[in-house]
Amino acid sequence: MIKFFRRIRQKLLAEGNLKKYLFYATGEILLVVTGILIALQLNNWNEYKKERTIERKLLIELSESLEINATRLNSDLQKELRSIASINMVVDHLDNRRPYHDSLDTYFRFAFFSPDIDLSTSGFESIKSKGFEIVENDEIRKSILELFDVTYAFMLSQTIRIENQFWPSGVIPLLHKHFRVLDDKRFKPVDYKALLNDERLKNMFSHRKHFRELAYQLKSEALGQTESTMALIENELKKRE
Repeated sequence: MIKFFRRIRQKLLAEGNLKKYLFYATGEILLVVTGILIALQLNNWNEYKKERTIERKLLIELSESLEINATRLNSDLQKELRSIASINMVVDHLDNRRPYHDSLDTYFRFAFFSPDIDLSTSGFESIKSKGFEIVENDEIRKSILELFDVTYAFMLSQTIRIENQFWPSGVIPLLHKHFRVLDDKRFKPVDYKALLNDERLKNMFSHRKHFRELAYQLKSEALGQTESTMALIENELKKRE
């Protein structure tokens, strides 16, 4: 092809027709430029398709992580409610000096409930390693960043801060003083009458109820935003099917 164009140029030069030569040369340049632009466009399109394929895999992985988080948060919310109900039962018995019965052992156990929040971040870290610009949809990208960097981060920091400050000094001493751990579901009072007269113990349970209510609120908000982000990702993936 190059030899063909060269022969045409040489022929035009030999004929001494400068006007035709310049017209032809301009056309040849335009043809070459057009070919380069088309090649670049095709290359850009191929790169774009590769990025969208990578993005889809990352969004699917993230969606799976969020599904795990939603399940764990739902489970934690049920445990928080059970703890709040147990604290209400315990405080009612202590304040009204109701008689002891064996079923209270389970309520005492869950009144001391202190959850470990375990969230899956593998999908988020995968996107982070590629760069968040890989997520084309602005709304999804913002939702992901706010969920992990703001909502999850705040929930974890608040929960850890509260438990770390209160558990070692406010809970453990009273737990060791008043209860014998029978198993993972029952804490039996060593001396029930002593419980009835220990105002510090009653205050501790009241504080724990407040902490559990705060944790329930934070986890509810995190669950709502998790489900919202999952819905955005699901809709986006369906559009591309």
